[in-house]
Amino acid sequence: RRGLQSTESTHGAPAERSAPPSGFRAQLARGLHLTGISLRVLVHDPHLLALPFLALVFSGFVWLLVFISFWAVGYSPAAASSTILYQEMFVAYLLTYFLCTYFMAAIVGAADTRLQGHRPTVSDGFRAANGCFFRIVAWSLFAATFGVLLRLASLRWEQAGRIQARILGNPWPIASVFVLPAMAVEDLGPVGAFRRSRHLVRERWGSHPSGVLGTGVVFLLLWLCGFVPLLWGILGDGGYLGVGLAVLLWLGLMALWSVVHGILVTSLYHYATESSAAFGFSWKALNHPWIR
Repeated sequence: RRGLQSTESTHGAPAERSAPPSGFRAQLARGLHLTGISLRVLVHDPHLLALPFLALVFSGFVWLLVFISFWAVGYSPAAASSTILYQEMFVAYLLTYFLCTYFMAAIVGAADTRLQGHRPTVSDGFRAANGCFFRIVAWSLFAATFGVLLRLASLRWEQAGRIQARILGNPWPIASVFVLPAMAVEDLGPVGAFRRSRHLVRERWGSHPSGVLGTGVVFLLLWLCGFVPLLWGILGDGGYLGVGLAVLLWLGLMALWSVVHGILVTSLYHYATESSAAFGFSWKALNHPWIR
């Protein structure tokens, strides 16, 4: 990887393999720290929010076409046209997955530009994503099928998760966490990027990390707040206003989480490759970024 360092970085010892504090308050504190620092980075580059909003717009347009098809043809499980509609839904799912992956790669590219000490633009993000466009397509097709099947299997059968961890070394979301940075920064192909991601996770955090990134837990709690206006709209006097506020809140949180997640993943990738904690992240939080 390129050796350019951000002027905001500090260096220290490699990650410790000791178990982190397992209490809810300690884990939530790490999650809040990771989220707060990522948001502080975003404050300096708020224009990057355009990337996830564009992803939402394009994804919404894809599914709007699907709903129009359902309305125009008329959905009936026994009808001959239902097979075509199912195929259309699968294609829409693949397109949505690709769009989310493409724009996340753009966020990662822009965050990497910030790590190098430059102020990123939306064009910088697009440039990074376009530089590995076909690799993103290949990875999206693979992850949208095989990766999702692995996730569903691990949720349904406990043994499937253990077998998956033995084969991959870690659960799928963790083993593949650095695929996009590896493609966007190191110009690796999908297979090489996955191997690189798995190697970095094992090298820095050991062979058995589990859970979700701390930012995911914080945004899940924020997402639950959306039920307040939703229930006000359904059960109270809010009506469509309450429902609309809930939808807007959830869409805004989705866009905000995308940028925060991209910044954190890029920072963790930088930490794993350079042993450097950038942007003011604490070593304790970077050593144990996953929360169970």
